[in-house]
Amino acid sequence: MLIKVPVSWLREYVDITVPIDELALKLHMSSTEVKGVERPWWDDKIRTARVEKLAKHPNADKLQLATVDYGAGAPKTVVTGATNLTEGAIVPYADEGASIVDGHTGERTTLRGKPMRGIKSEGMVLSQKELGLGDEHEGIHILDANLPVGAPLRDVLGETVLSLDLQPNRPDCLGIVGVAREVAALLSTDLREPPLDRLGPGAPKSLDVRIEDDHACPRFAAALLTGIRIGPSPAWMQTRLVAAGMRPIDNVVDVTNYVMLELGQPLHAYDHRRLRGGLLVARQARRGESLRTLDGVDRLLPEGTLVIADAERALGIAGIIGGEDSEIRADTTTVALEAASFEPRGIGRTATKLDMRGSSGSAAARRFSWELSPDLVPIALARACRLLREHAGAKVEGVVDRYPNPRARVNVRMRFSDVPRVMGIEIDPAETLDILRRLQFTAAADSDTLVATPPVVRTDIAIAEDIVEEVGRIAGYDRLPIRVPDGPLPLAERHPLEEFRERVRDGLAGFGLQEIVSYSLIDPAWLKQLTADGSCITPEPLRVVNPTTVSQSAARPTLRASLLDTARRNLRHRSSVAIFEIAPIYLPRRADLPVERWTVGVLLSGNAQPVKDGETWLVPERRFDVRDLQGIVSGLAELVDVQIPGERVDAPGLHSGRSVALGRDGTTHLILGQLDPRVAETWGVPVETFLAEIDLASWHEASRTPRVVTPARFPAALRDLAIVVDEATSYGDVEREIRAASGKDLESVALLDLYRGPQAGAGKKSFAVRLVFRSGAGTLGEADVDRLVKRITGRLQHALGATIRD
Repeated sequence: MLIKVPVSWLREYVDITVPIDELALKLHMSSTEVKGVERPWWDDKIRTARVEKLAKHPNADKLQLATVDYGAGAPKTVVTGATNLTEGAIVPYADEGASIVDGHTGERTTLRGKPMRGIKSEGMVLSQKELGLGDEHEGIHILDANLPVGAPLRDVLGETVLSLDLQPNRPDCLGIVGVAREVAALLSTDLREPPLDRLGPGAPKSLDVRIEDDHACPRFAAALLTGIRIGPSPAWMQTRLVAAGMRPIDNVVDVTNYVMLELGQPLHAYDHRRLRGGLLVARQARRGESLRTLDGVDRLLPEGTLVIADAERALGIAGIIGGEDSEIRADTTTVALEAASFEPRGIGRTATKLDMRGSSGSAAARRFSWELSPDLVPIALARACRLLREHAGAKVEGVVDRYPNPRARVNVRMRFSDVPRVMGIEIDPAETLDILRRLQFTAAADSDTLVATPPVVRTDIAIAEDIVEEVGRIAGYDRLPIRVPDGPLPLAERHPLEEFRERVRDGLAGFGLQEIVSYSLIDPAWLKQLTADGSCITPEPLRVVNPTTVSQSAARPTLRASLLDTARRNLRHRSSVAIFEIAPIYLPRRADLPVERWTVGVLLSGNAQPVKDGETWLVPERRFDVRDLQGIVSGLAELVDVQIPGERVDAPGLHSGRSVALGRDGTTHLILGQLDPRVAETWGVPVETFLAEIDLASWHEASRTPRVVTPARFPAALRDLAIVVDEATSYGDVEREIRAASGKDLESVALLDLYRGPQAGAGKKSFAVRLVFRSGAGTLGEADVDRLVKRITGRLQHALGATIRD
């Protein structure tokens, strides 16, 4: 979380003995990340000036001429419409050429002198908005009367601001005092705590608080203040609020914001007249309950929302934003001031549901979504009561504080020797104790044993390593020695299944397919569109309890729907897709975690040639067919050295006569075929759509480890055969019989062509295959090759009834 820390405000609590840039570096190196140091942008042409004389503009009733002395030469005459100027006032003056903020557009601009109703304005006296200090634009920003005339404005009014990027484990630094505690520890200086009013134990008669959910609201306190006079807050407070990034409103609201920025604890003020029953209750929102919040939005409160209510209705969303009905008004005289501690995860969930998280959300919600200490509640309440007494005339009638289950103080026991063991550097026990005490820890030592108790505002300290971290970061991480690692470096070994996935990915990409990456969460309605009758091809999917959208409400149990959706979208703009995805699918198990199985999905649809639209008119158009898919799967199996045995099982959602599914031991490891035409019509893809799904784990178990083979020393011998078989005989059967007959001297077999026609005969087809023979023992002679071919043709004739065409 980004916060702004005005340096002048920081100096109120700690003496800064080093330059600001050096302080920023020390904070940064001690784990409080500094994003930058912001300094005033005003140039030398913007200075303090005194109004010497005021006169009416001769040509305009609403303008006046101000003669200003800016300490550099003759006085200048400025034309202005402001009505709050008086003679002798000290004001910011910008000479011609100065860089200012345009009061109308809010953009930086360069000031140019120009005539106004016949009289040239020699420069400009500036409002808060033109200086970038606020939104006030109607009047001139009046400065302290004791400021010197002619001084550069950045030297007398400018504020240097540290921009810090805090992490969730350091909620104690959300306030200026918390940052001052860090600075005091780093610079070995004293921390000055802000003064508080001592609040008596007496509860007010007309105000009570109650907690109905002590998990969501561990602590709830409120003070009743009377005699309030609503008005502007002091100028110094407004200046600090603006420098820290907040807009001043009135003295009561400004005090609550000031204390939040000072201590990190948000507060909220209610007009006591609007509390029905004189009661503040922390409870869960009722079903159908709504609230108009301070931003003027009517909100239906989500289930599980913690609200602050009176005896009858909700007044605000706890820890996030108040309600419009109970806000402070100009005639408010009695205030119920609330300070509470809330469970951070509940606040974060509610803020997310209401879209009030992040930089545009509630400043209180951003703080409460971290683990603020409940012990900040009485401190912030006492501080706010003091400021309201000083600047709003408030009188404290009483305070009520409900804390049913106080947080136990943490005592961490460790050994001094733990510091060098964890940090790798020697830090003297005396220095360790000094650092902890500078951080306001209570520490006691006995020999090598140390017992440390963190300050009440620290909720991030629980174990010995936390104490070591505190010591190390204040001592300085730059004390860690630089050592060159010695010894052998461990080999980076990939998980075998991950390495196998990469081999498959490289293979499919090498076959010309494009890889896709789609969401693991899908629309459950898709699963019923994978079959013609709407039946599911997978078990009931896992459902997301709180999905952001219905279209991402189920963990996919198959890649098929994602592939079809991707194909459908892409086929609107092109004539073909050839895609694959490698991703896990999620299969539920009763009373156990789901099975996460890595799967390969392949889809071919549309034109196989030309590969790209308009590639060339020389290539005839051809649609994908099942043999394209078979070739890819077979090639992949060969690449990763996997045999594909298994029993045939059902392949629902695919064409019954043009698909196959193989399973083993109850697991389907390969599904391959053409999509059911009715399913293709449902998804809006061509009938010529072909799918394959491969269970990667099963293939990995069946694959053989890659092995190194010595390149062949002897030449190969090639033979082409035309094998005529019955129409029902598959090429796979032919290849199986060829390999069985040829033995180890057959290096490879490849399908060259498929022929159907008069020369093959009715009910017959002819496979043209190329056989490559090679022996590791010597060159195969003509007689050797003929003997092998004869053995192959004999087996084909006997097993398949094949004939060999000349």
